[in-house]
Amino acid sequence: MVNLQSILKRNDANFLASELGNETVIMDINTGDYLGLNEVSTDIWKMLQQPLAANDVVDNLLALYNVSRGECEKQTLAFLNQMLEQHMISISV
Repeated sequence: MVNLQSILKRNDANFLASELGNETVIMDINTGDYLGLNEVSTDIWKMLQQPLAANDVVDNLLALYNVSRGECEKQTLAFLNQMLEQHMISISV
């Protein structure tokens, strides 16, 4: 499970991504499933090109969007955990 101290990195080996405007379409090369990411999710996907703490993801989003820290943490952790469940990201140890 992802928490604010988790160091995360996206799993580029199993996914192909293509940006369409402010959104991104990602294909899981193992299943052929497609996922659509909105603008905020796309920002998170881009941030995770390199290992980054979940708390730093939140800080970066707070600099980009007008949202409270509590709401940003809640929504970001929920999305990061979904990404982890779909093997889109991994937690560095």
